[in-house]
Amino acid sequence: MSKKLESKVAVVTGGSTGIGRAVARHLAEAGARVVVTGRHEATLKESAAQHPDIVYLVADVAQPEDAARTVDEVRRRYGRLDILVNNAGVAPMVPLPDAKPDHVRGVFDVNVSGLIELTRQALPLLRDAKGVVVNVASVVADRPFANMSVYAASKAAVLALTRSWAKELAPDGVRVNAVSPGPIETPIFGKTGLGPEQLEAMSSRILQEVPANRLGQPDEAASVVAFLASPQASYVTGAQYTVGGGSEA
Repeated sequence: MSKKLESKVAVVTGGSTGIGRAVARHLAEAGARVVVTGRHEATLKESAAQHPDIVYLVADVAQPEDAARTVDEVRRRYGRLDILVNNAGVAPMVPLPDAKPDHVRGVFDVNVSGLIELTRQALPLLRDAKGVVVNVASVVADRPFANMSVYAASKAAVLALTRSWAKELAPDGVRVNAVSPGPIETPIFGKTGLGPEQLEAMSSRILQEVPANRLGQPDEAASVVAFLASPQASYVTGAQYTVGGGSEA
């Protein structure tokens, strides 16, 4: 693979499994030094083992002090940050009657507030490097599913942040884009709170909306993230790339 990201430094949140793990590998194979963050050390170690240029840091994106600690560690270790991939997210299926304040806060703390705080903390380094932010949203931001209203709203917020920041940070040379995966075969499907039969039924319903008639693979989303992080996308900012097998955005 071409080393188009040689000498670059990247942070990938939620980098222990699924899309985040695949993104970390793609960036490292392109020459970047990559820090993956997440809450579970065991799976972070597995992700870091993919490539010698991946290291890990146990950090909860929902905790503001962990955002500051992540940026401080990157600054201490590398002295720069070129690429921030805001991938960490939660996707519980909760009908409106059960969407109590604790649920809403829990989803938004990870998917929105944490994304904002880490990007805010990282901004001085990103400005110095004229870097790149890639936010991982979801097709449900544009086509919400029943019983996922809070999650869909959180990902719609991610798209709004992406478009606003792209305009705000363009004078600093910082590009900001979003990747909206459709149904990707990742562990997040197991974190919806549904049982096996319910998951199977949900997958069947989702596939009816996907012209490609299959679930996507993490690498298929990761390759688009890697493109947006690369110099090949130097004139792309404020964009939303849908990776959904034909799912309408």
